[in-house]
Amino acid sequence: MACGGWGRCEALARRLVTRSRTAAVIAVLAVGACGSPYYTSDPIEAWVVDADTGKPIEGAIVVASWQLLGFTLDTGGSRNHQLAVMETVTDKNGRFSFPGFTRVNFRLEKLGEEDPRVLIFKPGYLVATGQSSYPADATALGAHRRSRLIGKSIVLNAADANADGYIRSLGNISSLLMDLWIGDQITNAQVLLNAAVCEKRRLHSTQGNRFVLSLPGETLVEGKCDAK
Repeated sequence: MACGGWGRCEALARRLVTRSRTAAVIAVLAVGACGSPYYTSDPIEAWVVDADTGKPIEGAIVVASWQLLGFTLDTGGSRNHQLAVMETVTDKNGRFSFPGFTRVNFRLEKLGEEDPRVLIFKPGYLVATGQSSYPADATALGAHRRSRLIGKSIVLNAADANADGYIRSLGNISSLLMDLWIGDQITNAQVLLNAAVCEKRRLHSTQGNRFVLSLPGETLVEGKCDAK
């Protein structure tokens, strides 16, 4: 026989069937992981206040990232693209806002709980982050998204700007910048990047080699930082 015997043909057939089943499973998983062809986000308006005094915090940097998740065989998904990235600074009333939008999702990647992920940074305060939290069985979230932060007051906790807790909180900035760097969106968070780099330089001057923080895109920051 062409296969060199019935036993070899049978083994080959089993391998082909197994591969076909594997391909079918992967295809089903990929379809389940696909996102909407478009997404709509409601406008966001919220306030940032001091945790101790309740007073508004002016000049806090706020970045919102609508992170898309591409299909992978693991549960995390690839984080190579963002649907949108926006940045602003709180006013004298601690208020910040982002406009609503509808955007085409050309890659059909999934928009999960980071719809959006919001990061707030003000030197001297612990970095605050927030995103949606959905039930485990929320398999179909739909194309219309509304941030849970809308209309809320977000508190920032003052911190010793040289303490370990404050330094560790800056790692949240590094994590966000890495996602934006991979997605080629880091220039949409330039104010955050500049402030983070300046804070890193300040900490290096006071902490020396004890302080280590990797900031993707740091080479994009030019010029000197204002003295604090």
